Amino acid sequence: MKLKSLALITLLLIAALSSAQQAAVPAVQGTIVDGIGLPGQAWTSLGNVSPIEHNNVYSQSYFEQGATLWATNSGTITVTPYASLGLMFDTDGDPWNNSIQPTAGMKANKFFHNGVVSFGSAYAYQDRFDSIHSSALMYYAQDWFGWQPVTEKASRFPGSTWAIVGNVSPVEHGNLIAEGFVSQGVVAKRFKAATLVPFGQTTLSRDTHGFDWDNKAIYGGGLKAVVPHDDAYTEFGMAYLCEHRFDPDRSAGQVVVFMNFSFGWNLLGRKVGR
Repeated sequence: MKLKSLALITLLLIAALSSAQQAAVPAVQGTIVDGIGLPGQAWTSLGNVSPIEHNNVYSQSYFEQGATLWATNSGTITVTPYASLGLMFDTDGDPWNNSIQPTAGMKANKFFHNGVVSFGSAYAYQDRFDSIHSSALMYYAQDWFGWQPVTEKASRFPGSTWAIVGNVSPVEHGNLIAEGFVSQGVVAKRFKAATLVPFGQTTLSRDTHGFDWDNKAIYGGGLKAVVPHDDAYTEFGMAYLCEHRFDPDRSAGQVVVFMNFSFGWNLLGRKVGR
């Protein structure tokens, strides 16, 4: 049943991706990293965003630096070796929320007008700080799309979606994880430095090993202040989220406070048309 559920989620994510390819932009980053040069990105997320883990505050950070090995003349298709570092910490000390994961690999990217789809393979080492550590070769597919970004003054309904499918946790040997996210907002008020956006969002995660923390749905809505500045993008917000975990079957809801920050760059790059 878990394999059937994971296959269904994968198909749903692919269907959602297909319908979004014509008009989207990475809403957290605000802009697409250029296709030529030394593309990189960094992001941080902080908050008590899991109602099941009541009042557990955790942070996630990710840093990546790539180098374009090959690209089409238009720059819409690239092949990029990269190195990255993922960090996660929480206040409860749960092992699945506390880890460091350096990675080196290669991915092929297809850029659309306002989004990107990537297929990659990488060798990763993961340490969960409680004597659990492992390394493995990973294979994955991921996307990031958005629409009507807040940075465009004419936008009224900013939203974004992302998804990833792969064996992306070396500690969870052979575990295939599928996760997807979608958010839709409405511009309520624009100020000089920030924009107020009421929003709704849903996150869905499933795996083949049946781990509690990998099989869940989180959904809800709230209000956030979006502060874009050049290639940096910051959100501060509050929301009411409900979480349902499938095995064991349990649910909870709570008010959450969060902050998201991201930054994209391209050293020695050039702008390309898409």
